[in-house]
Amino acid sequence: MAEISQLVDKEIIKHRRHINVPKPILKFAAYYMNRFIWWHTMSPDEVEMEFIDQKIDPSAKTFKDLGIEPAELANLTFHYLLGYRSSSYYDLPPATEREKREEKKYLHVIDDQ
Repeated sequence: MAEISQLVDKEIIKHRRHINVPKPILKFAAYYMNRFIWWHTMSPDEVEMEFIDQKIDPSAKTFKDLGIEPAELANLTFHYLLGYRSSSYYDLPPATEREKREEKKYLHVIDDQ
């Protein structure tokens, strides 16, 4: 999940923050935020759905059974996430292969002290 989050952050050119909150506290906060704030934030039902673990049935058909060739996720994200970019970055093209290779050469260290 962290890899997908990093991929999304890279495509929308924005670092999204994530704070782990225990389910009972989040459900309590969602209930009151939904009652006192007029715009939709999060409902207790949505919190409950976030904590459902999906289990794949062993008898389910696979991509191979259905004749589907899975694609690399990194190749699809630009077009799906373009609408989530800030207006200042909206017109930027996706990173080229050369830019991706250059980025992998360097180790980015962030000092959060």
